[in-house]
Amino acid sequence: MKNCATKLFASILLLFVYHLQILAQTNTAVTTNPFFNSKGKLIIIGGGTIPDSLFTFFANYCGGKDQPIVYIPTATEDEEFIQKGEHLLKFSTRGFTHLSTIHTRNKKIADDPKNIELMRHAKGLYFGGGDQDLIAAAYGGTKLYDEFIALLNRGGVIMGTSAGATIMGSLLIGGDPRKDLTQTYHFKPAFSFMKNTAIDQHVLARNRQFDLIPVIEQYPNTLGVGLDESTAMIVEAGKFKIWGLSYAMIYDPKDWVAQKKKWGRVLKPFKMMSSGQSFNLATRKIEN
Repeated sequence: MKNCATKLFASILLLFVYHLQILAQTNTAVTTNPFFNSKGKLIIIGGGTIPDSLFTFFANYCGGKDQPIVYIPTATEDEEFIQKGEHLLKFSTRGFTHLSTIHTRNKKIADDPKNIELMRHAKGLYFGGGDQDLIAAAYGGTKLYDEFIALLNRGGVIMGTSAGATIMGSLLIGGDPRKDLTQTYHFKPAFSFMKNTAIDQHVLARNRQFDLIPVIEQYPNTLGVGLDESTAMIVEAGKFKIWGLSYAMIYDPKDWVAQKKKWGRVLKPFKMMSSGQSFNLATRKIEN
């Protein structure tokens, strides 16, 4: 009798474990997406004046304003501004106390052991505005770039505005292609903190809301996100939330396919999102 009870208990236990495994596999399938699955977070800002709340989010995600933050101002060509340390004022005047700068135009200097050490101890990283091509030229393919990825993988935070926003996507959009949207351009790779994603900035302020349409037509597996000024997307595994004073636009090729089936063509190339709304990266749905 005792043996029968033992066998029954073992069978129930095995069934329970099997059920948990199936449940875990199902949850993984639901949450996995082709865009962002890192432990860390991204705060991607569309340029302009940055709301104080975004610096507060950044500090909280890093663990406090006393945590080590690295600022990369390389997108600007104003060397005097950098050398005077004026780029750091937006953080120091808000109470951040542990700030370091990494800046170079040379990939070999980028991989200086001092820079590698700074990144390995950093809790947060910030990319300033300017020209995203300058960031890519200085750090793309370097060992320091590998440390950017390592920061995300260990749960760190990367924030950036304007050029520092576009660099976080997978394509270096902007520049000459804006002059003639009818032409086909091959876009160089960005840093792919968000994979399969094209990120544009200053969108409504500079009448750029149509600039991502030919990009998505050319790269149909790419999700387009256009951010207006003073507005950010806060990205964590599985979703991103819009936060700020204006709007974001989502250019989803999957939605375009559905529109073509329904109407024969794309009539609404983007959907607008306001502050507080979230986008589920697995289901590709806007959530209020």
